[in-house]
Amino acid sequence: MNTKTLIRNIENLSATLNQKQLAAFLDIMDAVAAMATESQELSRKDKLASTTPLSSVSKGLH
Repeated sequence: MNTKTLIRNIENLSATLNQKQLAAFLDIMDAVAAMATESQELSRKDKLASTTPLSSVSKGLH
């Protein structure tokens, strides 16, 4: 699903919700966005760690 379709679907759904339901839905969307951001940061850290040469670690062991 492309971004434009996703936004349209969210707008259509939100139009059917009452204020309390909409607030809960937006809280969930905020939590999902925070988890996605955290996942991206962890992925970047993992990639950085995997590109670190092992020789620099082994120097500390001698």
